[in-house]
Amino acid sequence: MGSLFSRLPVPTGLKRGLRQSVTAFSLALVASASAGVAPLAPARAGLLEPFIDLRTFPQCDDPKVLGKVIEKFNWAEANTWHRGFTVAGLVHPHERMTQSGYEIPRRYCRAQAALSNGKHRRMFYLIEGGQGLAGTGFHVEFCLQNRDEWRVYNGACRTLNW
Repeated sequence: MGSLFSRLPVPTGLKRGLRQSVTAFSLALVASASAGVAPLAPARAGLLEPFIDLRTFPQCDDPKVLGKVIEKFNWAEANTWHRGFTVAGLVHPHERMTQSGYEIPRRYCRAQAALSNGKHRRMFYLIEGGQGLAGTGFHVEFCLQNRDEWRVYNGACRTLNW
């Protein structure tokens, strides 16, 4: 039984190059181990921590956050729910809680949603840091109180109501 290289249908020149590459890699690996070089460390938890600063993480009353909640709600109403109303605006936004000791910082917020049918309902929303494009920016989730018919947030928005 021959070596792996002798059984492969590969041109002789390529076999020689593969042997030399494998040999060089092996020697480099042995040399670095004997020189006391630390092995490659796995990615550590909190890798994005320096990039997600709670001081620059958007607040509950940030116009970009409120606009994104309204935009996502109105898109979902027009394309899935079809209940006949949209959110015209969010008033009195305030923070309920911040979780910053986890990999993804979160702000739990609450506001009054002014609906296009003239009613007002409580809107719960969550801002997650570092969840935008390529781990930058933010992401929002929302729930309109007593209007979570699909129980995405436990029907009464319990998972967003901190």
